[in-house]
Amino acid sequence: MRSKALIFAVALLVLGVGAANASTNWIGFSGGAGIPTGDFGDAATTGWHIGATGTHMMNDQWGIGGDIGYHAWSGSTDANNAAEALFGPGSKFSYSAFQATGHAVLEFPTQSNVRPYAKAGLGIYDVGSKLSSPTGDASATDSKLGFNFGGGMNFVSTGNMRWGLDAGYHLVPNDNANFDFFTLGVNVMWGLSGASK
Repeated sequence: MRSKALIFAVALLVLGVGAANASTNWIGFSGGAGIPTGDFGDAATTGWHIGATGTHMMNDQWGIGGDIGYHAWSGSTDANNAAEALFGPGSKFSYSAFQATGHAVLEFPTQSNVRPYAKAGLGIYDVGSKLSSPTGDASATDSKLGFNFGGGMNFVSTGNMRWGLDAGYHLVPNDNANFDFFTLGVNVMWGLSGASK
């Protein structure tokens, strides 16, 4: 719980830096698909994610920030068939992960309105699984240290807004089976008080 509070405090600090140096801060939202991989890919189907992000650009290329997100998946056909065999008709699995991570960003300089970037993050993933069945529901959650890496490209729009496409791979070690998944999504970002493009 203490590590979750620390990550959350870092994220708030990054978002709050805007008051001191508004020309280099961005906040926004992201969302898209979540594709389970490895052992987790055998247990879950493609799901979705939504989240909030903030980045303080220290110069034209490097930035630091934080991400808060929620990921959700349904059980795979095989997993749900096994659930029905053990717990009765209509039984099914579902999975989730709450993400609170810090990140570093490297933007690549271009002469156009397209800004490609690479991103890596580290923090807490509160992973959970749930069984719904006619005899009752059962669930379990656990906080794990995980990391992610990926990239994308942002497109400068009018004023202080930009939008982008992003992809990332999340690795969350777990005792029984890792919660590893790939995300594809879009984001919308706003610069605070005339942020630089």
